[in-house]
Amino acid sequence: MSLRLNVPSALVLGSGGLLVAALFFGGGTDTERLLPIALAALFVAGAVVVATLAGLLPAPRLDTAGIVLFALLFSFVVWSGLSVEWSIAPDLSWDLFNRELAYLAFAVVGLYAGALVPHSLRVVASGLALALGAVIAWALAGKVIPSLFPDGGRFARLRSPVGYWNALALLATVALVLGLWLATDSGRRRLERVAGAVLVYGAIVSVVLTYSRSGVAIAVLGALAWVLAGGAAFEALATLAFAGIAAAPVLAFAFASSGITDDHQSHATRVHDGALFAPVLVGGAALAGGLAFVLLRSRPVSERAKRLAVRGTLGAVAFAVVLVLIVLVVRAGGPGPWVEARWHDFTSASDVPGQESGRFGSISSNHRWTWWQEAWRGFEHSPAEGRGAGSFPIVNLLERPSEITVTQPHNLLLQSLSDTGVIGFLLLAGAIVAAVVVAVRRARGAGLALAIGAGAYFLQSLVDVDWDFVATSAPLFFVLGVLAAGGARPAARPVWALWAAAAACVAAASLLVPWLSVRKTEDAYAAIDRDPAVAASDAEQANSLNPLSFEPLYALAAARERQGRLDAAERAFARAVRLQPENPHTWYELGSFELDTHDRRAACAFLTRSFELDPFDSDTRGLRRRACG
Repeated sequence: MSLRLNVPSALVLGSGGLLVAALFFGGGTDTERLLPIALAALFVAGAVVVATLAGLLPAPRLDTAGIVLFALLFSFVVWSGLSVEWSIAPDLSWDLFNRELAYLAFAVVGLYAGALVPHSLRVVASGLALALGAVIAWALAGKVIPSLFPDGGRFARLRSPVGYWNALALLATVALVLGLWLATDSGRRRLERVAGAVLVYGAIVSVVLTYSRSGVAIAVLGALAWVLAGGAAFEALATLAFAGIAAAPVLAFAFASSGITDDHQSHATRVHDGALFAPVLVGGAALAGGLAFVLLRSRPVSERAKRLAVRGTLGAVAFAVVLVLIVLVVRAGGPGPWVEARWHDFTSASDVPGQESGRFGSISSNHRWTWWQEAWRGFEHSPAEGRGAGSFPIVNLLERPSEITVTQPHNLLLQSLSDTGVIGFLLLAGAIVAAVVVAVRRARGAGLALAIGAGAYFLQSLVDVDWDFVATSAPLFFVLGVLAAGGARPAARPVWALWAAAAACVAAASLLVPWLSVRKTEDAYAAIDRDPAVAASDAEQANSLNPLSFEPLYALAAARERQGRLDAAERAFARAVRLQPENPHTWYELGSFELDTHDRRAACAFLTRSFELDPFDSDTRGLRRRACG
């Protein structure tokens, strides 16, 4: 009985710890920093599932949409794992499969939190608002204390602690919607509603200082969605107005201070301007909170006056937008020339925005149109099964029309087409549809705020790489699990409990083995000068742990070369080519080795193949000229 009574508290603490770890310590797309978070999520998810099957916990109840959602998500992840078999980059496919396993674990934890924690939607939304408020506070603190902002001297765009400005902008958008929910929830205490207004203020400042155009656009859409559907439009608009009034002078000061918003500034400039920015930032928060407090203390406004104010405000905004659009169309010479000019701006591969605030005036896709075309060509090459999960870094090299490299096409649906073909795309698209149904059914109050946040993720995933970031994807999967939960019911399948425990162990091993391989590869390189035989042994062990990666083979080749066993080194490079024959890097390394050993004919052939796969690599071009004469 005590176990049952403590489960909700344990779930809240465990879920909160996992989410905070994902938000603050996920390390962007860093696979190594994902590992402890993923293992912890798997442990919690595995523990609650095993406890349910053993009869110690009730099972979450799912309706049809929830069952479909989890079935399709699970099938998509399994299909990603199976793609290792035919992937052009099997090591990358394994890495992405492991990342998606972690996301599934977060969804399972969210499902149990939604089913077993009383008032789960309010608890989760409140906890997430608190966590995102901490993220925003840390991000803005980096402007006040530059030493908190990694690489802050080079780029001014706000991105810490996530590591990527657009991902931080998405989190700020979710915080904005949750702040509006807190500020407009009449059932909350006055202090909590004031805190919601301050969160909205911080989210506005943060999303603007990321210079994320998609982030700003999605934040506007998220706020509009809450105003229209949240049931307290007047209070929401008032909160946005107060937060905007408070944020305006803060942003004006920031953009006037080179140490806050300009790139390539000295540390001294950052420190000086940060010290001036601190009281301005805090003053803005105090102003937002003070205005919200005054509104809550003022005399109630009649419902009729509220409706008139909301209609007037929304009408004025719509009129202003239409008027600006008309002026722009007329100045362009008509709708046709205006659309043509905007399309040219969007698709241009040369007229792209920089990293500073002036990018707000551009509608360039910033090479995304090119990457989307590359992903489509990758899909056309293998329409049924795709080129392999996570393989776009190699697809990009094979399909790119310029020297620009990228790891993802910045569009989740096109990424799924290129990576996993029609089958994977249909599984993912079906899961998205099921998620929409699940979210709509819970779209009231806190559930609506969480659903809008999930919708913001999907919109940004059409133009960015949020799937690769644990800080954005882990909270999304957790929220989907919470939204899908429909209560709990008794369940006990003791035999299945053993299978569930075994599955969790296998998943943990899948995460650990590539990490161990990387450690052994590093050991091999560290031992090459000291003891080449030990280095070769470490490299062989690394290869046995992860036979899908060519990195251990390169370490093995280096060790054999150090031993003077050039034939063995050549065989190691050849094994890498056989492992990934469509990867220009493997052909380049083999050709470089042959050139170093003075076999110019073989080097010319191998480097020519590398050049055929990727004619835009400058190193390959130079080495090929040397080899082929």
